[in-house]
Amino acid sequence: MSYRNIQNSYRTATSACLAVAGVALAAYPLLRPYSDEKTLSGAAAFASNSWVFAHLLAVLGFALIAGAMLFDVASRPATRNGLRVAAAATGVVAVTLLSLYYGFECFALNEIGKAALEANSDQGMALADRIRNHPAALTLFGLGWLALGVAVTLWVVALRSGWAPIAFAALVWLYLPQFFLPSAGRIGHGVLVLIAAFATAWVLYSESDREQETAAGALA
Repeated sequence: MSYRNIQNSYRTATSACLAVAGVALAAYPLLRPYSDEKTLSGAAAFASNSWVFAHLLAVLGFALIAGAMLFDVASRPATRNGLRVAAAATGVVAVTLLSLYYGFECFALNEIGKAALEANSDQGMALADRIRNHPAALTLFGLGWLALGVAVTLWVVALRSGWAPIAFAALVWLYLPQFFLPSAGRIGHGVLVLIAAFATAWVLYSESDREQETAAGALA
């Protein structure tokens, strides 16, 4: 396989990662069960398979954003590589921090819900807030979102590819406030992330096609 073919494979992988990330991040709020999270109704939500699956999709989506940045670094070694490397490195740090918090959210709360249902009592549900609001956990969570926002912003600056990446970066920065929205707002945000991720993936894929045509014309 030639060097150009390897580059093209990396660029296709960049677009594919973004597109799948968009699907995962749209499915996350759509599939996540919503409840009061205080009573046995909340326990049933925590204990459901949908709770675990939705949160794993969130982690997958964030990981694929970092993956897209890494593939982009590999595909364009001579084009503003410093910004791309900084974006990818920050993205990996962000996903690591967010995955730690989502691990608590996904598995610890799932077990709390199961225990509450088995005991037929909501007394243990208070543990959920204690886990979520642990100072170290909240610090990791906040730093993770900050790092992801910085990473995507650096990447957008390096890409210089129009409105789609800018919209995608803006929606990433809006992740923290959207957690305080009702379920419809969170689902709507997920749909917008999907659209922006697909649009960015298409822009990057189209740019790759144009560069291939330019290179082919130069050789003709």
